Amino acid sequence: MANHRLALFLPSTPDFVAENAGSANKPYELPANKTVTLDACLVVAPGPINGALREYFLDTGGLPKPNPWPRSFQNELDVCRAGLLKTLWNEKTERWSHCIGWAGSHAPGFAALLWLDSQIAENAEATRQSRKRVELAAQNMLRDGGPGSLTSQANCHIMQWEFPFLYGYLPEAMASLEPQIKSLIQSQQPDGGWRYEPGNEQQAGLGQVGDSVLGTCANRAATLLRYARITGDATALAAGEKALRFMEAFRVPRGGQTWECPMYEPDILAAAYAIRAYHDGFRATGNPRWLRDAVYWAENGVPFIYLWSLPDKPMMLGATIPVFGSTFYTHSWLAMPVQWCGLVYAYHVFHLARELEHSPLPKTDSPLPLGLNFSPADWRRIVELITVSGMHQQFADGDRIGAYPDSISQFEKRNPAFINPEDILVNALALQGFDPDVKTTRLRRADNTIVVSSGAEIENLEATSNGIRFKLKFFPGEPSHSLIAGLKPKQVLVDGRPLPRSVDPVRHEPGWWWDQTRQRTYLTVPHEKKSASVEITEGAAPARND
Repeated sequence: MANHRLALFLPSTPDFVAENAGSANKPYELPANKTVTLDACLVVAPGPINGALREYFLDTGGLPKPNPWPRSFQNELDVCRAGLLKTLWNEKTERWSHCIGWAGSHAPGFAALLWLDSQIAENAEATRQSRKRVELAAQNMLRDGGPGSLTSQANCHIMQWEFPFLYGYLPEAMASLEPQIKSLIQSQQPDGGWRYEPGNEQQAGLGQVGDSVLGTCANRAATLLRYARITGDATALAAGEKALRFMEAFRVPRGGQTWECPMYEPDILAAAYAIRAYHDGFRATGNPRWLRDAVYWAENGVPFIYLWSLPDKPMMLGATIPVFGSTFYTHSWLAMPVQWCGLVYAYHVFHLARELEHSPLPKTDSPLPLGLNFSPADWRRIVELITVSGMHQQFADGDRIGAYPDSISQFEKRNPAFINPEDILVNALALQGFDPDVKTTRLRRADNTIVVSSGAEIENLEATSNGIRFKLKFFPGEPSHSLIAGLKPKQVLVDGRPLPRSVDPVRHEPGWWWDQTRQRTYLTVPHEKKSASVEITEGAAPARND
């Protein structure tokens, strides 16, 4: 059918040609004796669109190398710290803003990032300032909302529930999530999905009420499966897996930003949430089908990334288009990157890349076809490409230090709003070996599965004749906070010495507490050295909660 047009066009938008115009409104001056050459290569391949991408990478030598970091890791910590201590902080209200000039709120995710900074920054005064702000913010959160406020996701795109795993008050903080999880399950449809429900009249035109796309489901599913992965909760896991099966009906990531973008537009944020959902589904069950599906959605985020660059445009390589479409049908996001969307995607790709390093991708009965055949190193390069672009977009000094733009024009002009540094910092930390995510390890037994989740690194989880043993690696001098499901202790030893049993939920002080209602154990473990050996002797078998 004669319904396609393809051409190479010079001069180009925006300086010479109006967007979507067919001719120039300003002449392009070509100096005498100079030539301009236009060249293009078309790839026609069967199968999914990523088949063409695969052929392109084979012909061009693979993914491009990221631009150099604009500053060292420690200097990046300095920039982000300034953003969190000054740029986005209101001294009067003692609260953080999501963007410069916006209203403030408590933000446990920011506190968690500053807590990590206080442990890894090389400058002693910087660590002191970060820890001081953490203590102030934590006191304010506990005063205004109690321990349950420590799991708030306010102001954050990525961080979710990490702070109590680093700071303490873990039993009470985790209990506060139950109404949210229950509400998600109750709102889930019998088929496993969630439907589009516009929040106001303006949003009503963005999609068909009652319809489903990946973006109406993936973030909700990701929350359920993250909770299931961390806690071992069987009800959340069943609902989450039901959502994963429902989402296998989709092939294009759409509808992750329906507060302003039409829901049928391809959307990298929907892909990001789906990666997290399917990967946590795999981490909670070991089902390789979910890991393969996570790779599918990672592959479908790649077309949103600029994998080439114009000269002297360091923001361009690794920049990410948010949607292939518009906001409220009024202006296009094509050629206008929104890096925060790509940074969310990058962080979940980072976890996927790390998983693939030790979990080969087997064939499964998943209906989702893979096309790129990326290695773990390729996926890690994707993460770094996006992160480095974000760092180049970030303000490194001045009144906006630490913040970065909501969007950029012409790959150099920063457009407001100016966002807090969370998304950049989380990815930079992960790339440098300081991933802030909650760690989880599972141990299958004949009659149940034991789940250990912690702010510390968990190593060598194994069964003993009457319980389990494992190691926790954390920052020396700081207590680590952990949750264990599937086992009721009689005694807990740390480095061979009894850890005292607490009558009340553990907070900061070393000890362990058995949550009879939820059938979980909570540990606060002292770390005289980086590594602490934990051995739990099992008492009466815990009641099943499924």
